[in-house]
Amino acid sequence: MRRCWCSVLAAIVLSSGIAGLGAAQEASERSEINLQGGKVLGSVTHGNTTVVFEAANPTDIDSQALTTWDSFAEEHEQIARALAYKPSLMNDSGYLSKHPELSDFFQAHPEVREAMAANPGNFNAIPPRPGE
Repeated sequence: MRRCWCSVLAAIVLSSGIAGLGAAQEASERSEINLQGGKVLGSVTHGNTTVVFEAANPTDIDSQALTTWDSFAEEHEQIARALAYKPSLMNDSGYLSKHPELSDFFQAHPEVREAMAANPGNFNAIPPRPGE
């Protein structure tokens, strides 16, 4: 009977030690992510998957293209809202024919169209719907 308890106790100590090593490694990985990326806002761990939320890094956004688009979007709110919900409309010939001002804008500013096609989320923020 005494030998059985020793085995159980040894198993508990061993598993606790392994769990402690895993937690230390996870903390170390978070530190590396923090040093490599931006400010870590938080993280969520579910099973063996950890999602780390970092602050946005605006260095990869073309601010000139964004400023140009913002000017257009302020004057054409319905078009901007439609593109926010469905960015593929920028390549829809039917939509562009109904909104020649958007087609003209993209012809005058092809760099904005290319940047928007690559990263539509940088240009189109979905506004909250009424009641949200």
